[in-house]
Amino acid sequence: MHQIVNIIGPTFFVVVVGYLFGRFAKVNMGPLIDISMYVAVPAMAFHSMITSKVVLSDATKLWAACLIGMVGNLVLARILFAALRQKHSGLYLPIVFSNYVNIPLPIIFLAFGSEGAALAILMYIPQGIILNSLGVYVASGEKDIKQGLLVMVKTPLMWAAIIGLALSLGHVPIPKVVEGSVNLLGQAGVPLMLLILGVSVGRFRFNQIPLTAVASVLRVGGGFAFAMLSVWIFALAGVNRAVVIFEATMPSAVFVSVLAAKYKNEHELVASVVLATTLMAIPVIPALLYFLT
Repeated sequence: MHQIVNIIGPTFFVVVVGYLFGRFAKVNMGPLIDISMYVAVPAMAFHSMITSKVVLSDATKLWAACLIGMVGNLVLARILFAALRQKHSGLYLPIVFSNYVNIPLPIIFLAFGSEGAALAILMYIPQGIILNSLGVYVASGEKDIKQGLLVMVKTPLMWAAIIGLALSLGHVPIPKVVEGSVNLLGQAGVPLMLLILGVSVGRFRFNQIPLTAVASVLRVGGGFAFAMLSVWIFALAGVNRAVVIFEATMPSAVFVSVLAAKYKNEHELVASVVLATTLMAIPVIPALLYFLT
């Protein structure tokens, strides 16, 4: 328990600082978000990849587990909405796509080191591709898949992960000066992600509370259930098992609220689910760490 407190204590402290900063400073977070997503986090992803021994067979199992979780939650959501006789489009986004970066990556890095971070980034690759293609297609009312693909091509984190993975699998030697430089940049990624998360949470509001509660339980509970199924199917153990379960049980991806707002597709409801699942993470994360460690 002492180890768990040491991991999540600094994490939540930085999130709270970000929340308070967003509430009282009233500053434009755009430049900070750009630095995080275009410089620091890609550098962290690239360094984690090139310094970890990635096995292609393990990576394939992680990607399959990611797909099982997304497809499983999508099917559950469709069954639920059919039973409730409700039609939704945007609400599928926070149920299907979990937060694979802002919340879990810093905690996984602190709990499981660079090996865990590399595995977490591996799991992000298929979700990032689907979120920026089919996710945009759904958010736009089944109209704008080209825009989503364009966003994906311009996402440095995606390229950093893919290039780092290729170098790792190819056992390409990286000069120490390059590795050290990238590592220095990447060290800014964890605090920046947590600060941005805190600011983002402070700007969300609850909407349609009963439906929000149902969708939130589906996101977190369904994610956990399908993760347990995946680790059983692929006989995952150790850090691989821990990362799959931890990632799948995370809150909704903050980016889905951006998509819903851009295409005016149930934005308030989507943001409400993002907020609710993020608040759920406060008790869920310590419980997960206790379960996994």
